[in-house]
Amino acid sequence: MARVVFEQVTKQYDNGYVAVKDLNLDIGDQEFVVLVGPSGCGKTTSLRMLAGLEEITSGNLYIGDRQVNQAPAKDRDIAMVFQSYALYPHMSVFENMAFSLELQGVPKAEMRDRVQSAAKQLGIEPLLDRKPKQLSGGQRQRVAVGRAIVRNPAVFLMDEPLSNLDAKLRVQARAELSRLHQKLGTTFIYVTHDQAEAMTMGSRIAVMNQGILQQVDTPQNVYEHPNNVFVAGFLGSPSMNFFDATLQAEDGELKVQAGSLTLPVPEEMRSRYQEYVNRPLILGIRPEGIYTSTYAPSGIQPFPIRAKLSVVELMGHEAIVYCTLPDDTEFIARLDPRAKLTAGDTLDLQLDTSRFHLFDKESEQAI
Repeated sequence: MARVVFEQVTKQYDNGYVAVKDLNLDIGDQEFVVLVGPSGCGKTTSLRMLAGLEEITSGNLYIGDRQVNQAPAKDRDIAMVFQSYALYPHMSVFENMAFSLELQGVPKAEMRDRVQSAAKQLGIEPLLDRKPKQLSGGQRQRVAVGRAIVRNPAVFLMDEPLSNLDAKLRVQARAELSRLHQKLGTTFIYVTHDQAEAMTMGSRIAVMNQGILQQVDTPQNVYEHPNNVFVAGFLGSPSMNFFDATLQAEDGELKVQAGSLTLPVPEEMRSRYQEYVNRPLILGIRPEGIYTSTYAPSGIQPFPIRAKLSVVELMGHEAIVYCTLPDDTEFIARLDPRAKLTAGDTLDLQLDTSRFHLFDKESEQAI
C-alpha cells in the first residue's frame, strides 16, 4: 500500500512532442483513481512513467516516501495489467501467474499458495492447467489481474484492461475490479477512455486532455461541477448541449439569451453571474436536464420551450431525442420513454433552469 505523487511531471519526446505537461496529482494510499480522457491525452504515458516504462523529462515521481525517477521498473513495487493482457501463450495459467514470483526466487510452496489464493479470489481455480488460447476474453483478463495480485504490490496499475471485452462482460468486470479493490485495500490507478468505467469505478477521477490535467475530483462532483467546456462535454452520454449565449440584466433580474432561448437565472445564482453581463458566454444544458411537460419531476425550476423532434431513439429505459428550436438550433434531450415521441412532431418541453452551466467563451472556463 502506498501513496503516489506526480510533482510537475513532464514527458517530452525527442521530436518536441509534449505528451504530458506539468502533471501534479496526489493519489492517496488505498485510493482508486481513474485517469480518463480521449486518445492521445497523456493518460497511458503518465501510467507508463509511473511504472518505469517511460523516462520522465522533468519533475518528480514518488511511491510512498521514495522518489522513483531513476528506479528501475522491477524495484518500484508495482504490478501492471496491460490492455493486451500479455500472457505467455506456451505457459499454463498457473505458470503465467507464478512467473514473476519464480524470477524473484519465491519458494515453490509459497508460490503455489499465492497463486491458488489469487485464483480463488478471481474464480479461476479450474483454469490453472489451461493455456491462454483455451480461455475466453474475460478469463484471460482475470488471469492478467491474478498475475498482478500474486506479487502483493504497493500499487496496481491498469491500462484499459477491459477494452477487449464485449459490452456485457465489461459491466461485470467493472464490478469485479471494484470488489477486488475493496478486498485488497491497495492503491489502484486505472487508465481508460470509457467514461462509464471512470464514473462507476473511481473514488476520484482525473480528466486529461492534450497532456494537461483538467480536473480531479469525485465522479459526481466532476459531472455536476465541470471546470471547463472540455470536461463538461467529455463526461456524459449523450454529451452536454452547448449554445452561444450572453447574460442580460433587466428590471433587477438576469436572463441568459441563447438564440431563441431566454432563460431566467434563479435568484440564488444571480450574484455569481452579475459581473458577466453582456460578455460572450457558452450555455451548457445536459440532455437529462430537459423533460417532457407530462413527465417532468417535482422540485425542478422549469422553463417551457417548444421544439420539433427530428430523430427519436427509443432505448427501452429512456429515449434519446434530437430536437430543433424555431431558429434551427439543434440539441439533444434524454426523455421518459412513456411520452408519445414521434419524429416530425412538435413537443412542449421543460428546461430545468437550476441545472444549466455557464462558461466564459474566451477561456472556456466555468463561471
